[in-house]
Amino acid sequence: MGGLIPDIRINEPGAGDWVMKRVTGTFHADVDNVISRHDAEGKIRGGFVFCGYLGTSMTMHMAGNDEKWCSRDMLWMAFHYAFVQLGCRKLIGPVASTNTHALSINLRGGWQVEAVIKDVFPDGADMLVLTMTRDTCRWLRLIPQKYFPGHMLRAMEGVA
Repeated sequence: MGGLIPDIRINEPGAGDWVMKRVTGTFHADVDNVISRHDAEGKIRGGFVFCGYLGTSMTMHMAGNDEKWCSRDMLWMAFHYAFVQLGCRKLIGPVASTNTHALSINLRGGWQVEAVIKDVFPDGADMLVLTMTRDTCRWLRLIPQKYFPGHMLRAMEGVA
C-alpha cells in the first residue's frame, strides 16, 4: 500500500518483517500494522509496528537504521493512529534490558518503565516493559507538516 507522502508508507510489504527482525520478534501481516519511512530508492530507514491490539491498549515496536529515520510527522502519525484513531489509552513498548540505546531514546520520548520481566530474550536479557498513555503523549501536540489528519485516517481505513 502506498504512503501518504513519498517517504512514509503504511503496511508496505516487507516493512513489518524488517522492523521485527531488529527487535527480536515476528510480524503477522494479517493482524499487525506498520508505518515505515523509506529513502529515495525505496529502502527502509525505520518504522513502527503495532501489534497485540486489545481495544484500549496495544504494543508498539520501533527500529531504525540511522539517527534521522524518524521525523516529527512520523511520530505524530504513529501516536495519532494508536491513541486517536484506535482509541487506545496505553501503549506498551517492550525493550531488552541490554538495548541501552533504545531505552535512552524511549525514555527521552516520554515512555516510562512500568515493569521488568526477567530472562525473556534469547541472550538472557530482561524485558523492560515501557508504557505511554494518551494523556502523557507529547507527540499528539505536534502539527503535521506534510499531510492532514483526515488524509491519514482515510489511508488507514480498515486497519485495526
